[in-house]
Amino acid sequence: MFLNAFKYAPIGIALVDLDGKWLKVNPSLCKLLGYTEQEFEARSFQDITNPEDLQIDLNYVQSMLAGKMTSYQIEKRYIHKQGHVVWTLLSVSLVHHQDGTPKYFISQIVDISKIKLAEKEISDLNDKNKNILDNISDAFYSLDEEWRFVYMNKEAEKHLGKKNEELKGKLLWQEVPKLDKTVYGSYFRNSLNQKTKVQFEEYMPASEESDEKWIETHIYPTKEGLSVYFHDVTMRKLTEEKLKGSEAWFRMLADYSTDMITRYTPKGKCTYASPVCRTLLGFQPEELIGSWGDSLLHPDDSPRISSIYKDIVSSQQINTFSFRVRKKDGSYIWFETTCQTILDKRGRISEIIAVSRDITERKVSELKMQEANDLLMRLSMTDGLTGIANRRCFDETLEREWGVAARYGQPISLLLCDIDFFKSYNDTYGHQGGDACLQLVAHSLKRSLKRPNDLAARYGGEEFSIVLPNTNKNGASKVAETIKQWVQDLQIPHLTSKVSSFVTISIGTATLVPSAQSSINKLIECTDKSLYLAKQGGRNKVVSYE
Repeated sequence: MFLNAFKYAPIGIALVDLDGKWLKVNPSLCKLLGYTEQEFEARSFQDITNPEDLQIDLNYVQSMLAGKMTSYQIEKRYIHKQGHVVWTLLSVSLVHHQDGTPKYFISQIVDISKIKLAEKEISDLNDKNKNILDNISDAFYSLDEEWRFVYMNKEAEKHLGKKNEELKGKLLWQEVPKLDKTVYGSYFRNSLNQKTKVQFEEYMPASEESDEKWIETHIYPTKEGLSVYFHDVTMRKLTEEKLKGSEAWFRMLADYSTDMITRYTPKGKCTYASPVCRTLLGFQPEELIGSWGDSLLHPDDSPRISSIYKDIVSSQQINTFSFRVRKKDGSYIWFETTCQTILDKRGRISEIIAVSRDITERKVSELKMQEANDLLMRLSMTDGLTGIANRRCFDETLEREWGVAARYGQPISLLLCDIDFFKSYNDTYGHQGGDACLQLVAHSLKRSLKRPNDLAARYGGEEFSIVLPNTNKNGASKVAETIKQWVQDLQIPHLTSKVSSFVTISIGTATLVPSAQSSINKLIECTDKSLYLAKQGGRNKVVSYE
């Protein structure tokens, strides 16, 4: 069972020869990088390492073989079999023969692609989205180019013992003077000066205030200065020490890993649960043994997980999935679980092994990040003054609806609207009056559209655009006449207008069925000509392109 933990661990694990050849890989690594076990064995790690990361990796390997270090950990990019890059966190240890000579390397490879993506997103967050940083498990703070604190999340406040408001604007070297006298201070300077990412682990001896601990720090250069993430990895370091060796290492993986290992019958009854279930779920192992695998599932997730379980049994393939599981106190946490079937000598399923980890914090952060991104997307598609779609949204919508019209051979119509004598209106009523006028007209445009795919957008200045999918020339003309009348009915005073004592609007329309002879630019050009004719013809009118 414990040797199976190597084979079915949710992270990639490999034995690598001293020259870089893959000796043995587990299924998780095959799934992560897309190669079969045989394809791995025919290659070296050099063959599938991103060229930009290779020399750094080789330098560490040479240092280990020279006896300068016993292990190392780096963020590294591998080349997937399909050609794309996979970001990983690589941890390597060197195993020796009894006479002390090097034998082979043990590599642990964790997929951090989502983390790298999140890091990029986090670097783009503005002040409105900093609350997300307060909900991640890593401590985080940012520095400007003058080494002044800019922002610090709640976890960093706990580690540094000071509030964000206390440190904001103060120098790092004054607030953490010991840092400048150590090699770790040089890591900060190198990252800022050379614009390179730096990662290191720092041992902190026991003191009167705290026990000994290990801190892992990641420093990222930004346009403004540095972003620093750090977290306590003491338990991991202690576990790594315990897990050196072969059989003992596999055994400790089950009994001491923070991941929960469980075994099930093919029908789904639990036959074993590793001790960490006490910490993760609040249950004793014996409370879970004999229970059905779906007994703790969230009701909303139960049908989906039952279907996945059936697929696992039928396909006999590794499957990783996430779901909510009920703790003993009745609350729910998020699990990410990797399952694999175990076959007996006759090729029949004897049991299923599951390796589960708590990803609740990650899920919460992902949801908050998604909410923030959705908000940013909505804001990026909305005109700040009028509240209707902006030019970017118009361009994307017109391109999308043009494609739909081309696919189904349908007409698409475009309206361009211009408020008559708006410059003189601004001169008379001021920019605040002009803004109010634009808002009222925009609201009338949006109110006149009845179908969900119709779009009203601010095209620029006092110009507005209307996209009408699957609408012929007559339909476009009717919508335009309605808009013209509704704007006039607003009865917004306009004393300097030459056509009315109220605000009016001129509208040009055009309709095309996409073909090899037509294009989006042609539609816009025709509509613009119609608007020009409407303005030249006396304004406060609708002109359709002939």
